[in-house]
Amino acid sequence: MLERHRAVSRMNETVRWTHLKPDEIARLLGYEGIEVIVTVVEQLLKKYNFLKPKAVKTLAIGETEHRNQQFEAIDRLQ
Repeated sequence: MLERHRAVSRMNETVRWTHLKPDEIARLLGYEGIEVIVTVVEQLLKKYNFLKPKAVKTLAIGETEHRNQQFEAIDRLQ
């Protein structure tokens, strides 16, 4: 069921993510006739190395030569 709702880490293939919350997974499994409580879903996600996706903030790589021109072009389009 998670095949359509997962992603794999590029750095570590054993680490996976899913955007579904444990309660959503439990509900979807229920639709398939598999009754399971959220706690069990959480334990299974942990066992199979599913992590919650986290936003990652990266630092700017520096100034670009035409940065102001880029913003002026964007402003003209609005």
